[in-house]
Amino acid sequence: MKIEQGTAFETVGEHEIDFSVAQLVESSDSFSRWFVSQANPAIELGEYIGGVIHASYAGEGESDIEFGFLTETGDRYIMLVENKIDADKQPNQIERYYNRGQFRVEHDDWDSYTVCLLAPERYVSEEDETGFDSIIYYEDVLEQLGNLTYDGGEFLQSVFEAALTKSRASTTADATDTLRAIENRFQNETDIPHLERDPEYTGYNKRTSFKSTHPEHHDAIRYDIFVGEIGDAGRTTVRLQIKSIDGLTEEERDSLKSIAPDNKEILSSYKWRLDRKVNIASKKVGHEAVTRDGSYDTYVDAIVDELLTLTDTFHPIYVGESI
Repeated sequence: MKIEQGTAFETVGEHEIDFSVAQLVESSDSFSRWFVSQANPAIELGEYIGGVIHASYAGEGESDIEFGFLTETGDRYIMLVENKIDADKQPNQIERYYNRGQFRVEHDDWDSYTVCLLAPERYVSEEDETGFDSIIYYEDVLEQLGNLTYDGGEFLQSVFEAALTKSRASTTADATDTLRAIENRFQNETDIPHLERDPEYTGYNKRTSFKSTHPEHHDAIRYDIFVGEIGDAGRTTVRLQIKSIDGLTEEERDSLKSIAPDNKEILSSYKWRLDRKVNIASKKVGHEAVTRDGSYDTYVDAIVDELLTLTDTFHPIYVGESI
């Protein structure tokens, strides 16, 4: 490998991510607070206590990373993190994380704990979404690093970029055909002439996204599709996002978020997370469920219908309440 300006990574594994996250939590208060807010938004963080990488327990395996914090009320809160790029989980791995958290509470004077998965978006399964207390995506960490004033931020961005490249090259099922079918059908059926594919996701085989060219619609809003698993037994997530783009200030982001609460009852089936920076609303479409009940001929029909509902609802709202 050639040595050029900066550092190139031939490969990045889970150990490198473990150490990178531990360094960030240890040395950056703003990252530490953001990281905890993603794991448990209800925690009012006081101060960082410490952390351990690869914490072993007799008979219960090991946690990839554990971090301890004091809350503002003085409670001792511990965060147990499972980090995965593309490797299969071990049998009963999620259950053993909860066993370790409970052991910490019962034997080590911790008051509460959270079990969190740290992984690329494409890795996360429906079992993960229901099994872990929370999920932090590599993509969100990478975006947060771009917003962080931190001496090593650029280097650590390259670490996460390399890990995501490894994840995209893994054997995870390719959803390209499903995405093209969704895109073509949506663009044929939408009555909004201003929606176009976001070129950022050209070449991604699990995700596509649409943005608006309407002059009154903010450039940061995205109507996003992520295919978690393909096939009749798979699932897809439809999302409303606020992307980090050049020129977007935190005041503008907050203003864009503030538009959503007044209108979220329109899409009551969506999960709303206004504490998050990017994915503020999402709905999962289970492929098997929508075809089994006869509502749609194919799951692609159901996904497109949901995307049409999302855009028909929020595109005129963001045009009418532009900032």
